[in-house]
Amino acid sequence: MNQTTVEMPLPTVDAASVLGRDQDKNKIITKLIESKDQQEIEIVSVIGLGGSGKTTLAKLVFNDGDIIEKYFEVRLWVQVAKEFVVTRLFEKLFEAVTKEKSARHTFEHMREKISKEVNDKRVLLILDDVWTEERIQWEQFRREFMVHLKNGKHGSRILLTTRSKRVAEAAESTSLFDLPFLSLDDSWQLFDRTFRGVKRLGSEFEQVGKEIVKKCGGVPLAIIVVAGVLRDKELIGEWKAMRDNNILDVKGEESISACLKLSYFHLPSHLKQCFTLCSLYPKGNWVSKDQLIDQWIAHDMIDLAPGVEYLEHIGHKYFNSLVQMSFLQDVDVDRYGMVICRMHDLVHDLARFILHEEISIIVPEDASSSTKGSRYISLVEQPRNILPDFFFEKARALYVDKGDHQIFGKALKSAKHLRSIAVESICTAAVPTTIFQVKSLKHLEISEMECEALPEAISDIWSLQSLYVTSEDLIKLPKFIGKLKKLRTLKLLRCRKLKSLPDSIGDCHLISTLDLSGCNKLKELPNSISKNRRLRVLSLRYTRIERLPSSIITLKNLEYLDLQSCYWLTELPEGIGSLTKLQVLNLVDCIAVEAMPVGIGQLTQLEMLGLFHVGSGEKSARISELATIDRMSGELSITHLKHVTDPCEASKACLKQKKNLHELKLAWDGSDKVNIENELAVLDGLEPPLGIKYLEIYRYAGSQFAKWMQKQVDGGVHGLSQFPFLTNMMLNDLPNLKHLDGLVQLPSLGGLYLTDMPGLESISGGPFPSLEYLSMKNLATLGEVWMVTEKTLDGWVDGGGCNKPYHLRELQIGSRLRMLRIDGCPKLEVKPYLPSSLKRLYSKECNDQLLQSPCQRPSLSSSSPPSFSHLKKVVLWPTSSSISPPSHGLGSGRGWELIQHMSALESLEILFCDGLTELPKIFESLASLQSLRMCLCPAIRVLPESLGELRSLQELTIECCDNLSTLPHSMGHLTSLQKLRIEDCKALYQLPESLGELLALRELEIKCLNGLTRLPQSMGQLTLLQKLQITHCDSLHQLPESLGDLPALRKFHIRLKRLTCLPQSMFQLATSLKEIKIVCCEGMKSLPEGIQGLSTLQLLVIRGCPDLARRCYLGKGEDWHLISHVPYLTIERSEMPSWRVNASMPSPSQAP
Repeated sequence: MNQTTVEMPLPTVDAASVLGRDQDKNKIITKLIESKDQQEIEIVSVIGLGGSGKTTLAKLVFNDGDIIEKYFEVRLWVQVAKEFVVTRLFEKLFEAVTKEKSARHTFEHMREKISKEVNDKRVLLILDDVWTEERIQWEQFRREFMVHLKNGKHGSRILLTTRSKRVAEAAESTSLFDLPFLSLDDSWQLFDRTFRGVKRLGSEFEQVGKEIVKKCGGVPLAIIVVAGVLRDKELIGEWKAMRDNNILDVKGEESISACLKLSYFHLPSHLKQCFTLCSLYPKGNWVSKDQLIDQWIAHDMIDLAPGVEYLEHIGHKYFNSLVQMSFLQDVDVDRYGMVICRMHDLVHDLARFILHEEISIIVPEDASSSTKGSRYISLVEQPRNILPDFFFEKARALYVDKGDHQIFGKALKSAKHLRSIAVESICTAAVPTTIFQVKSLKHLEISEMECEALPEAISDIWSLQSLYVTSEDLIKLPKFIGKLKKLRTLKLLRCRKLKSLPDSIGDCHLISTLDLSGCNKLKELPNSISKNRRLRVLSLRYTRIERLPSSIITLKNLEYLDLQSCYWLTELPEGIGSLTKLQVLNLVDCIAVEAMPVGIGQLTQLEMLGLFHVGSGEKSARISELATIDRMSGELSITHLKHVTDPCEASKACLKQKKNLHELKLAWDGSDKVNIENELAVLDGLEPPLGIKYLEIYRYAGSQFAKWMQKQVDGGVHGLSQFPFLTNMMLNDLPNLKHLDGLVQLPSLGGLYLTDMPGLESISGGPFPSLEYLSMKNLATLGEVWMVTEKTLDGWVDGGGCNKPYHLRELQIGSRLRMLRIDGCPKLEVKPYLPSSLKRLYSKECNDQLLQSPCQRPSLSSSSPPSFSHLKKVVLWPTSSSISPPSHGLGSGRGWELIQHMSALESLEILFCDGLTELPKIFESLASLQSLRMCLCPAIRVLPESLGELRSLQELTIECCDNLSTLPHSMGHLTSLQKLRIEDCKALYQLPESLGELLALRELEIKCLNGLTRLPQSMGQLTLLQKLQITHCDSLHQLPESLGDLPALRKFHIRLKRLTCLPQSMFQLATSLKEIKIVCCEGMKSLPEGIQGLSTLQLLVIRGCPDLARRCYLGKGEDWHLISHVPYLTIERSEMPSWRVNASMPSPSQAP
């Protein structure tokens, strides 16, 4: 993958567009989350033909929000392909974890980063498109790669996709899933959707289309490509010709290739050469749209058409055509605004097959090789031999993964026809000068350039039209770069040390694209840029630019000006309205810009703005100037609305008419002096369009809410707007709003966020049938909220005898609410009860009655309690008012009634509960509870014996319970407990012997128990324990010998300053122990001889142990011979150099 030119996006997929895979997805999810004990990290393999949809199915699983996202805390995606080199896979894993490039990091740094990210988390790793069947490579994979994932908790999984069952077997997969072909019905639906409606062409087209689809054999890729090609065929004869072509009369895997070949034959001739050139880049590479277009231009594959001024415009059409036909796929936009894509493996194979001898991917050993005639050369591996002098003689295009003097030596001098060079990285201190002797060169890409300057010689390539450079080290450009008179595109991407451009840039009169994205030290542009009259695209995203030169308004051809995240930009130039061709002015996150200049409304072609700051001065544009920008789409934030003193100006902005606007943020500044009536009128005037999907209102100071979001008293709605597509609404910091009543129906609303509204007293409205997430935070005066699924409240009566219909103050939340977050709402009472659809409840500093069932509430008549059978997770954080006495609020008695009805509860967290002295008896009824965490409950002294009744409990965490002195003997009855963590409990002096009865325990962490003097001998009975961590227990001076009886122990971490030695028995664990960390064990003077016998030990870390560090010093210490067999060593000591050894990975950092 071209890691440096573009950034790899997350593996997304439009689930609604995938047909016939719901059942397959559910089967795989079941396999991933089901528990098996025989393997720590299990591998599930999906097997299917190329193009059958394995990757798409894996993406569906990866992005599943209902189960996978909640079950796996970390999800990682690694594209493998045919390259199965463990070191490279490790680098890809690091890049997936950190979103950083691996090239400049040592192995130790990468290992620590990965370990930190996955530590104590359940991990799902997708290995996509694996080919290797070699069991030796898989053994190395398990030994050197999977070990780094084992810091995660039990239940971590690998999902592998492959075309071969042998690969899955070599990987020792625990589950195999053979991906079926699509049914005929699903195949036709996919074809029809891709084609966008066959019926409009008539029944004959539909009949022929179904016959073609049948020949595609249920393979999604073949169906999509064929449908894409036929979209431009409107003659029935063309459809019949494809149907009757005998190329399709094959079965099995060959049918996919046949469909692709036939589709290629039906491509227009001008697209065929563009398509094959795309295969110059290696399989799986992400390539930007602009790269491809500039390559096509360099090779004269694009001709100007009448009325078209720029070749790039035609290139965009070519690109879109190849995407429509699925010859280019996975189109996305990276964080720098670049459109990126890649080819499916089979499509890439097709392009290489068509080129045949015209492309070379290896350096010939025979000097007389026919490679002499290759027009395209793509070198992924470093050549073993010196390149023959004739190697580039007929070459037109060259791709090199790593460039050095061996490649760019004298052989390049024969490249008289070379039009384009793309280099992934240059591994030399200076760019090889032979590149600049290629006088026919039109396109040059250099990524990961480690040079501080481009040589002046580049200015002599008179034919150069496009130049792409990505470099962390580049400081300056050639002074005379203006000599490149034919330069059309200059992209200096992420050149983080580049501070300026030379003045001669203005002499590049043909330049139409200048992209400086990520040059985050660039503060200004030269005034000479005004001479670049043909400039269409200027991107300064993520630069340090403070102001644009005033002369920029003379660039009348400018269509695209990207200033996103230019945090230091303070103003836009006056007269910017004269740039009448401007279609994109991206001001997203330009937080320092104080106002829009007068005349911005003249940009009537503008399709994206992103941000509009309302100013107060005469030179500031009024908000009404937005009226003429009616093509605006995407997102828009309007800020500093306090400066809108005339509400009519807000109405004149005509936001309601901007049909393509999908995200809107309205922000005031907050002020002590507020005209409340004016604020309301302004808000009423800023009514969003019907198609709005996201709405945020920030620091609005009015006392009433917008009329366009409220029903009338008689049940009607102001206007016709009900915002049918609004999915998320966020109301934040509305200090004077008292009532949020009568909200209109919002059928698509999935998330409602109400934050920092201290005066809010009531909320009602709806229905919101799609609502899944409701957050109410810091609503200090909010009292009763009637949450109902229906419009009326049958069976519930007000204790005060009021006969007023309740539907006027109901919040109709629907039946899909899953997550309810209540934080800082001390008076809130949810009536008649918490929604029964809830799966997660977060309660912090809330009313005590929140967890009381209706029959305990004095204001409600007795009734049978509601069902909470779906509630899975509860987090409780009581109010400060419930601290004392214990019987008040969340003490030991009242306040817990509702929990006993949560029969499906799987996770419970109790935080900062000062009034809790013991766990209520109702806890023993939580038969489904899998995770219990108690933190900062200082009054609790003992845990009840009934704790042992929680037979489903898998994780138990007890933190900062200062007065807890004993743990119950019944803990040994927790037969499902897999993880136990006890931390910072000052009064806990001993652990029960029944600890040894936790036969399912896999992880045990004991931390900061300063009174603990010994560990129970029964720990030796924990036969499944894999990770043992004992730290900061300052009174503990020895460990039990029974630790040597832990046959499954893999990781052993200690930090015990009084410990003098390790138990000799531990060195019986020769076949299981893989990781030992000894930190700040100052009393330890030496390592036992037995450590030499730990043959499976992979990692040893010694920190803060001066005597040990001295004895284990690399090659010299008295104990070095005991540990020299360990592949990964880290030894650190303050008074001597730290050092690391990495026996099997590159980039070790070793002492001399």
